[in-house]
Amino acid sequence: MEVNIEIVTRDILYAALSKILMKKGMNESEIYEITDYILGFFGFEDYLVDNILTPIDRDIFYYLEECGILKTESMEVNLLKGRQWRIHLWTFRKERIKDIIESKEIIDVEDVRKLYERLFSEKEES
Repeated sequence: MEVNIEIVTRDILYAALSKILMKKGMNESEIYEITDYILGFFGFEDYLVDNILTPIDRDIFYYLEECGILKTESMEVNLLKGRQWRIHLWTFRKERIKDIIESKEIIDVEDVRKLYERLFSEKEES
């Protein structure tokens, strides 16, 4: 299947995540929850500023970075007082997402069920 990714949609992100997570026993419903959770941060953008993430959110983003779905970037901005401010961003790796979707094999990665359970149990406690 040839995939052209200009915008990372729910279907595209789900397709990539399912290749990664289904082998670890996650079902469609759980993968759709994670897909919606991730897209909830990005909205209609391809990037987001790291400082909006909680430590739990950041753990998930680092995991997705290991899987090749996301990457981090930094940029420096000059402030009015002459100081520089470093901004850390998360962006989708569209080419890697395309490669994951087009691959015939399910990617074998570490078990994410514990991370998933931790994320949603701590969100419910809040």
